[in-house]
Amino acid sequence: MIDKVVTLVRWHMFFSDTEQITLSAVRRMIANVGKENIWDLMDVRICDRIGTGRPKEDPYRLRKYHAMIEEALRDPVSVAMLKIDGKRLMEISKTKPGPKIGYALHALLDEVLEDPSKNSPEYLEKRAEELINLPDDKLEELGEKGKETKEEKDQELIEEIRKKHYVK
Repeated sequence: MIDKVVTLVRWHMFFSDTEQITLSAVRRMIANVGKENIWDLMDVRICDRIGTGRPKEDPYRLRKYHAMIEEALRDPVSVAMLKIDGKRLMEISKTKPGPKIGYALHALLDEVLEDPSKNSPEYLEKRAEELINLPDDKLEELGEKGKETKEEKDQELIEEIRKKHYVK
């Protein structure tokens, strides 16, 4: 308990100008206080505002910082979500590392984002074999589509977080 209080007091006066602060700065703050303490730190900051007589306990800046924390804490939409990785894909297809593996992983990610039930090793291994055997241009097209879907999904999640906190 003492260590937690020391940490919270040590870091509670963090710089929070959302016009200047970056997501990487928020990630560093989370690393400094720990994921388990970040929301307590935000509570301390709110209490500090109230205690100093500030007019609002939950101003735009603080809501924006909350949104940035949620953004930093969320799991990114990526091929790392898949129940198969590039190494396994190369073993199955007896293919060497290269763009083909990346395109196949992104094509698989596209399918899993569309239907999460497909994220099983059995399905992904079977489908990976089919994808690797496609002509290079067709596989590249599917891989690029997967990248676009990933970016769209990522942006949707960020927009949901920001809407929840009423920030831009």
